[in-house]
Amino acid sequence: MPTLLLIRHGETDWNRSGRVMGDQPIPLNYTGEQQARACADMLAQTPIAGIFTSPVLRAVQTADILSQAQATRPQHLAGLREIGVGDWINRYWQDFAEETAKRNWYTQPDQARPIGGETLREVQKRAVTAVEQVLQTAHEATYLLVSHGDVIRALLAHYLRLNLTALRHARIDHAGVSGLKLADDIAHLLFLNHRPGVGRLA
Repeated sequence: MPTLLLIRHGETDWNRSGRVMGDQPIPLNYTGEQQARACADMLAQTPIAGIFTSPVLRAVQTADILSQAQATRPQHLAGLREIGVGDWINRYWQDFAEETAKRNWYTQPDQARPIGGETLREVQKRAVTAVEQVLQTAHEATYLLVSHGDVIRALLAHYLRLNLTALRHARIDHAGVSGLKLADDIAHLLFLNHRPGVGRLA
């Protein structure tokens, strides 16, 4: 039964300012680097069999920092990339709060679509496909998946058999770790959004 540790990337300046990045190569800021290092320290004594990351820069940088205390190097997994935000890119969230797709972002996350972007249902489909490919060769070990908040919510909803709306409100902080233990036909939630400095992982 493999264990999946789903980790959100560290903070960027665009996160802090509320600007929409999409999949642009925006780097971690100083705080984001420190968050990733603290997460790496927390996981240093946990043997990791594989590290898979979104190919988006902020996730890649986080995965690289996490891998420094491990014996495995990160592999890019396209299905873990950031949700396609379409014409929202480069805008500030507060500036389009009244647009229909934005209003439905929390209440109808499987249907709300930015113009030129993805729905969360579409994100879930391609993210699950990517993870299932990893699991085909996985064994009873622990794997790190470094991705983005909405992608992590979509994966949690799938494996816990919950609807997307229920998980849309789950808080996924920068460098927060959520753990799943997978069996043949069920997944167990080990913890949600665990962060360095808030207790220790079992």
